Amino acid sequence: MIKVFEGFAGYGGASYGLKRSGIDFEVVGMSEIDKFASELLCKNFPNIKNWGDITQLNPEELPQFDMFTGGFPCQPFSSAGMQMGFDDKYGRGTLIQHIVRILDVCRPEYVLLENVKGLTQRKFRPVFDYIVEEFRRMNYLRPDEDLHYAVLNTKDYGIPQNRERIWIFAKQNGLPDNFSLEPPKVKLKKRLKDFLDTNPPSYLYLSDSQIEHLKEKHHVDSFIVDEPLCFDVYNKKIKRDAISITITQPEHNSLRVIEPPREDGKEIVRKMSIDEQFRLMGFKDGELKYDGISYSQMSKRAGNGWDVNLVGKLIKHIFSQLCS
Repeated sequence: MIKVFEGFAGYGGASYGLKRSGIDFEVVGMSEIDKFASELLCKNFPNIKNWGDITQLNPEELPQFDMFTGGFPCQPFSSAGMQMGFDDKYGRGTLIQHIVRILDVCRPEYVLLENVKGLTQRKFRPVFDYIVEEFRRMNYLRPDEDLHYAVLNTKDYGIPQNRERIWIFAKQNGLPDNFSLEPPKVKLKKRLKDFLDTNPPSYLYLSDSQIEHLKEKHHVDSFIVDEPLCFDVYNKKIKRDAISITITQPEHNSLRVIEPPREDGKEIVRKMSIDEQFRLMGFKDGELKYDGISYSQMSKRAGNGWDVNLVGKLIKHIFSQLCS
C-alpha cells in the first residue's frame, strides 16, 4: 500500500485519481488553506486531517508517507495571471520551496506535481532549474538524469475539454532509463453534449439583452448551432469541434454553452452548471458532495482542480512501469 500526502489538495484530485488508477493506497494527510476548498474536503474526506497552510506546516509532525502530490498554485505561471513566477507579489511563486522543505525532511519515495503549461516557458526556467537542483540534491534525480515531465491534455484521454497541464514525477534514486510519463492517448469518442445537463437550472441562462451584448462585444453574427457547443469568449469564437475550452475560475468568464435555438429562432446561451464542470473534470454525478457551497466557489474549485480521469490513467501508467 502506498501512503499519500496530498498538498494543495483542492477537492482531493489526487485521491479521486488514485481511486481510478487501481493502485492500493491510503491518504494519510492533506494540506489546503482555502476556506471553501477546506469545507469541500471536510464533506468528502471527513476522516483525513487537513494540515492547513503549507507554509506553516512542520514536516517533523507529519505521519509517514510514500508519495507527495501537489498542484502548487498556477497563477504565477498562467496566461490568465500576471506571470511573475518567483516574483509573484502574493508569494505563490515560491510555494514550490515549501514542497522542497517537506520533501527534504520526509523523503517520500515518490513525488507527483502539477501546474499549468505556462511553467514550461523560457521565462520560468529559474523555477525548473530550482526543481532540478533540489531534486538532484535530495536524490530524486541521478547525476545524469533529466527531470521527467510531460504536458498532457484532457481531450487526449477521453473527455472533451482542452485542458493542458504539466506533470512532473520523480522517485528516490531516480527512474528507469526507458521511463515514460505520457500514457497512451485515448481516442475521443464523446462530444461536449454528452457531458451537459438534460434540464439545466434556469439561472444559468442569459437574457436576450445579455446575448445581444455578448454578440456585439465579441463581434459574433449568430449563436445558431445544430448541437450544444462551447463559445470561447477569450478567442471570440464558437468551438465547432464539440470540445470545451479549459474550465477556468469564474472571474475569467471565458466559457459559455450555446444550445440549438428554440422553434421561434431565439438564440440560447448560458453558463455551465457545477455538475457539468465536474463531469468535464472526470467526476461521476453525486461523487463529490458540495451542498451548501456556492456556484462561484465550486466553479473556482473546478477551474483550479485536477482532471481525475487523466490522473487515474497517469498514475496507473507510472506504476505499471515501476512494478513490472
